[in-house]
Amino acid sequence: MEYNNNLKWKAVPLNGLNDVEGLVGIEECLNYELNFKQTKKSKNKKKLIQSECVSSEKQKQRKCPKKKIKSSSNIHLTPSTTGSTIPNDQSNGIFNDESEDKSMNSWKAYDFPDSILKGLSEQGFSYPTDIQSLTLPSAILGRKDILGAAETGSGKTLAFGLPILNSIIRMKDDVKNVNDEKPLYALILIPTRELAIQVKNHLQKVAKYSGINIAVVVGGLSAEKQERLLNKFPEIVVATPGRLWDLLQLGHEHLSKVNDIRFLVIDETDRMLESGHFKELQNLLEKINADSEARKHRQNFVFSATLTLVHELPKYLMKKKFRGNFEMTSEQKLKKIINLLGITNPKIVDLTHGVGLSQTLTEGRVNCSFQEKDYYVYYFLKKYPGRTIIFCNSIGCVKRLTTLLTLLDCNPLPLHASMAQKQRLKNLERFTENTDSILVATDVAARGLDIPFVEYVLHYQVPRTGENYIHRSGRTARANKQGLTLLLIDSSELQNYIKVCKTLNKNEDIPSFPVEKNCFEAVKQRVNLAREIDKLQLQVKKTNSEAGWFRKVSEEMDIILDDISMKSDLEENSKYKKIASVKAKHLSNLLKNLYS
Repeated sequence: MEYNNNLKWKAVPLNGLNDVEGLVGIEECLNYELNFKQTKKSKNKKKLIQSECVSSEKQKQRKCPKKKIKSSSNIHLTPSTTGSTIPNDQSNGIFNDESEDKSMNSWKAYDFPDSILKGLSEQGFSYPTDIQSLTLPSAILGRKDILGAAETGSGKTLAFGLPILNSIIRMKDDVKNVNDEKPLYALILIPTRELAIQVKNHLQKVAKYSGINIAVVVGGLSAEKQERLLNKFPEIVVATPGRLWDLLQLGHEHLSKVNDIRFLVIDETDRMLESGHFKELQNLLEKINADSEARKHRQNFVFSATLTLVHELPKYLMKKKFRGNFEMTSEQKLKKIINLLGITNPKIVDLTHGVGLSQTLTEGRVNCSFQEKDYYVYYFLKKYPGRTIIFCNSIGCVKRLTTLLTLLDCNPLPLHASMAQKQRLKNLERFTENTDSILVATDVAARGLDIPFVEYVLHYQVPRTGENYIHRSGRTARANKQGLTLLLIDSSELQNYIKVCKTLNKNEDIPSFPVEKNCFEAVKQRVNLAREIDKLQLQVKKTNSEAGWFRKVSEEMDIILDDISMKSDLEENSKYKKIASVKAKHLSNLLKNLYS
């Protein structure tokens, strides 16, 4: 290394270092360039250092400060010809290099503030998705109401989230220092708790540097805690209708501003607007729309994966009002939504192509009896390991299948509406952490949840509507990734299967899924053994429960029980336990060999 007197060296104070024997002093230089000699030995080292510390021709004004370094025969220090200004993160806005800045050019047409661009960059969103590209110009530049439908995993959350965040930042800048009032700008209504929390977290990451406070209000969590969150006066509230309505009835100060919100979002609209399904939603909309003048200044966003699908009405409605083969067309469905929300001048964006399924999704079916469904589920899980969701139509089915798969050492995680909210969130977290995890769920998990890298969706029972099939299948093949959805169909479910195909405008059957029959006997043996163990364990639980009930009643009524009868029950229970234990050991040995 050559010492050049033209460089501006500056002494570094050695505060607190009194005992530095032999050290004369330390100097640093902030005004230099690194020049590399072309030697084979230093070629790779040059590329590494140059990429990290040396400005390219496009970045001549950016320099990386260095302290004086050890001498090297290949590096020379020379005076900088471009000045000594070294911008940091704060002095040059958000981006640290031109390549990163350039990668975000797709967003600049929307004039987003730097805080939003930085949030998008950190999350790896370099360019808008299709639904965002078609929605953002009308929402931001034209301030139109939006009715949007797109495949699941297509970026619907940011399609309504970005216009809201952008507008709130600008409105806050306009009224800064005018008063200390903290308004409620936006309300986002979501059908399920899990999806509400997911939407809140997604928006929070993008709004990380904006200073915008976002709160979630859902059932199943402490009302006191959520009131404390509302006491911080969040600009955006993400909520399920039930809990929001409860808090409104209690007269919370911040929620009293709901009439004056500037943005209203309803996500997963087809489910939110099911007749009689969410009475609270109708009450909320009536309250929000009470001020006709404020409604004129509100921007509305309505999004779903199946907004415009044609589908048959539920049977109870058919019997009561619409006898015959009445169907709600896409136009009628849209009109209903527009009238309910008071939407004016909407921009309609429909990317579902009348189907709503991802182009990267592979569909398959297996025709079998109800008794054979367990065989095919276990076969699939062992043959095709990967993150899998198994959907059932009832909570009882979820519980039974979870128990069976646990006995088969598959370690499934249940998810259904009767579980405590804390346990539901815990199971979802565990499911996302393991690449080979299995989730057994009702349709509570089908709506909008963005669980990354789900490879397979199994329909243990055929969904009752085409919309449910789309939402279930939409948990895989998200964001242009490949995925498989597999229907298990027994003879009693053919009508539901036909209804699904009709809703999706399918002119032919879903392709049959190939199954290797050579290992199927081994699969049956293991599943049947697990069923027997499950049956024995249920019998033990039942006997214990009955014995406990008799003891409790006898104590309350001061009756002496027949010792012989009680002893007989205990002996029978002991026998069941021993048989179950033997079968469990046998099953454990069998499980070690399948596909090993």
